[in-house]
Amino acid sequence: MNRTRLFFGAALFLFGSLAGIGATLVMTSGGGQGASSGGSTGSAEPRILYWVAPMDPNFRSDEPGRSPMGMELIPVYEGEEASDDGSYVQINPAVINNIGVRTARVHRQPFSQTVNAVGYVRLVDDLTSVVDVRSEGWIESLPVAAIGDQVEAGDLLFAIYAPGIATAQSEYLQAVRTGRQALIDASASRLTALGMSRGQIQALARRGSPSTQTSILSPRTGIVTELTVREGAFVRPGSHIMTIADLTEVWVIVDVFEDRIAQIEPGQSVRITTGAQRGREWIGEVEYIYPTVDAQSRTIPVRIRLDNNDLSLRPDTYVNAVIEADPRTDVLMVPREAVIRTGQSERVIIHDGEGRFQPARIATGAESDGMVEILSGLADGELVVVSSQFLIDSEASLKGVMLRMSPPGEIPGSGHQTDPSERPMLVEGVGVVDSLMAGHGMIDITHEPITALDWPTMSMSFLTLDGVSLDGIAVGDRVTFSLRHDSDNWRISAIATLEDDAMDHSAHQMPPDEVEAETDPHAGHGDHQ
Repeated sequence: MNRTRLFFGAALFLFGSLAGIGATLVMTSGGGQGASSGGSTGSAEPRILYWVAPMDPNFRSDEPGRSPMGMELIPVYEGEEASDDGSYVQINPAVINNIGVRTARVHRQPFSQTVNAVGYVRLVDDLTSVVDVRSEGWIESLPVAAIGDQVEAGDLLFAIYAPGIATAQSEYLQAVRTGRQALIDASASRLTALGMSRGQIQALARRGSPSTQTSILSPRTGIVTELTVREGAFVRPGSHIMTIADLTEVWVIVDVFEDRIAQIEPGQSVRITTGAQRGREWIGEVEYIYPTVDAQSRTIPVRIRLDNNDLSLRPDTYVNAVIEADPRTDVLMVPREAVIRTGQSERVIIHDGEGRFQPARIATGAESDGMVEILSGLADGELVVVSSQFLIDSEASLKGVMLRMSPPGEIPGSGHQTDPSERPMLVEGVGVVDSLMAGHGMIDITHEPITALDWPTMSMSFLTLDGVSLDGIAVGDRVTFSLRHDSDNWRISAIATLEDDAMDHSAHQMPPDEVEAETDPHAGHGDHQ
């Protein structure tokens, strides 16, 4: 019981706050002056038509006072009366001007998106060589003595005295003296395995005597980027002596957030800049998109290969990257500020150009340059509100205006217009009650997919048809319900908890004319009173 009282207390406070916003909207049209209950007090002030309860727009009074729930009644001025079917909210043009309502047209345009990311420069793997030894020994001389030294392929890197190599040279010379080719080949193979090149082996055969020092030559042209030894150092097989890299080409690895990676493909153009060289730009292409996601940053590495002939891009330099995604044509767009995002949905406020506003649920796609792609929920040419839409959205919620689930006459996902007579008369659904105000016929339900309407699982607010009672329904109940299309909105025509053995549509919470709708396939197409 305490929970129920707390829920309704919170609901009363929320609706009371929204009522204050609604009162501000309507009173603004009067230039901030008090309105007389007798109607028009001057040509500059709009005429009060009636007063309504903040939480029940169906309760009307010809004079100010309090609602049955004890709340101050709100005046409704001429030109601000809500639509009869609850499908939109109407605001006086003076109020629209005073609160600064601006609109924009939903339109189609070419869409070119850029992805901004940060990354760093690193060596190209296939242009990098690691130099080590294959026999233990001592470094006798080290001509390349510092990181950053530039070497050419075949240059002497260092000389090593290795007893194992000296012994293998002696065995090779003995095999040459015997003239037995099998022994010669076996001895030469052992020298190759110890790190001697074919040219060094041929020189050994010509010289005829083993050498106490073996020269280690550079495998490529490049720059020494790592050096771990000095002259006289003792080294073993597997010791990392130095790294030589060709820096005329480099890789740039940028980290792209996983929700943007679908827009990136190999071959797309990339612009690279660095803070160290402002005003300069490098142009490259996406070479590879890595298949893994970093668990901490939720990013995916993307690799770009760049020419670096002047060696201006140094390894581990931080860079900024702008990846140009392939442009698309004929994309439905609205300004980003028009979209109202909540934790569970996205919507916009539609303006018909004559003072009437209606919220509409939408699905958005990619964003770029202040524009948002519209995947569903809007039609080309409609007007959407881009400023003061939160005030109008609050007013629409206060007056119970229903969300438009799709463009007028369009079945979501079908792509074609339909006649109202083609809509299903009754639709069944199953869901869980999130909240309700039984006395006002309002209920929020998180329902399972409704195939007949192409609705996915989502939370929605519904109004009931006249005569349908929500008594006996509680928050958290799993319910089955029927929807009937009435005045451009889907309203609940019957509802019951799933604990009931059966749902009697002809007698349980169903208005009399609904019985006719189920028995007569043509009865639901007339006007519902």
